[in-house]
Amino acid sequence: MARTVLRRYLITGLTALLPTLLTVFVFYKLWEFARDTVGDPVVLTLTGQGDPADVSVWLRLAGGAASFVVLVFLAMFFGFLLTKVIGARMFRAVESSLARLPFISAIYGPVRQVTDFFLSDKTQQFRSVVAVEYPRKGMYSVGFVTSNGLKDVTTPDGRRMISVFVPSSPTPFTGYVVLVAESEVIPLPIAIDEAIRFTVSAGVIRPNNQIPEIEPPRISFPPPEADG
Repeated sequence: MARTVLRRYLITGLTALLPTLLTVFVFYKLWEFARDTVGDPVVLTLTGQGDPADVSVWLRLAGGAASFVVLVFLAMFFGFLLTKVIGARMFRAVESSLARLPFISAIYGPVRQVTDFFLSDKTQQFRSVVAVEYPRKGMYSVGFVTSNGLKDVTTPDGRRMISVFVPSSPTPFTGYVVLVAESEVIPLPIAIDEAIRFTVSAGVIRPNNQIPEIEPPRISFPPPEADG
């Protein structure tokens, strides 16, 4: 019993801490990359030193911070170019070439899907969070309303259908689009990011307003019978 409780505490703690730790790790790696590729060479050139170890720690930190800011501005400038017709066409041409290269396409495609989901405006296109009876009757999935559905798809009695994106867990950048009658979904009073955290954590992290006051009893299964 105590072992089960400790394991549950561990899983809950890791689920809560990992997003923060991963975010810090990514930013640290970006800062380290900027420092090693831009900051240190500039600092060494200005100080006349040949080894970063001979340079003051604070000077290296300042160089790394300045390089990180430059990297951010370069990313913004690149984004500005992509909003223009010529820049967007050039990027699509490069992207198409990468997608055709062996090995590289196997890595670039999934990474592109992840960044598109978390960094693009895709999540802003989700209108609301709902529970939809899917994939079978009596089983519900959390989904995002994306549009008013298709004009020629209605229920037999003429009810309007809506498009609902049902994300996969724990990778919400993939999933299924289902058309369901608007009257058959259950609106959920939670934010889009809360629903994404619920999906990514496989249901472990729940919005505060959706935690039952009385937790249902745990289901226990009998131990497997020994062979022969």
